[in-house]
Amino acid sequence: MCAGKNRVGELLATRGYIVLDTDPVAHQALHAVKDAVLLAFTGEAVKLGVCLTNNDGSINRRALGALLFSDPQLLSRHEGIIYPKIDELINEFIREQATKDSCPGIVINAPLLHKSAVLSRCQLVIFVHANLFLRIFRSRRRDKLPFIQIFRRFYAQRNLFSQYFSKGVDILKVNNHGSIRALQKKLDRLLSQRGY
Repeated sequence: MCAGKNRVGELLATRGYIVLDTDPVAHQALHAVKDAVLLAFTGEAVKLGVCLTNNDGSINRRALGALLFSDPQLLSRHEGIIYPKIDELINEFIREQATKDSCPGIVINAPLLHKSAVLSRCQLVIFVHANLFLRIFRSRRRDKLPFIQIFRRFYAQRNLFSQYFSKGVDILKVNNHGSIRALQKKLDRLLSQRGY
């Protein structure tokens, strides 16, 4: 979270790659499995005085996130509901794009790709890293979340690098702690070394 994966996605798009940002995909998947999510978590939400729906009946993602990131078991249960739909949507996107001759490849911009079956289709994982204080600053500026929610999300995403490492995938680690220009140079150099 807030390490710079979206920026890396933008830089890869300038190289001609087709980039899928999975945040909108996750929103689409959440809408598709809305009834199952509400059935699974309304009881816990009521106990905590949290309302999971907006006035229009859609899921209040911020409230759902606060609930899920407060309990690893709830988060795991939610992932079991939503990830099959996310995988289906990503695979559909890959099928559609695979017919295009003009792109050098498809990039999936996903924070938690290691939890997806789609990972097995990837030739390379670019792991974007930034130091904790920089990520906190970026998160506060971008999302305006309370510190406790930021730390809960960071805690839920701890040890991500080792999660990918344990999957045996080819990993390219990119440290993002400087300017955009420095990030682009670093990314270009590292990809060139890998033959991309």
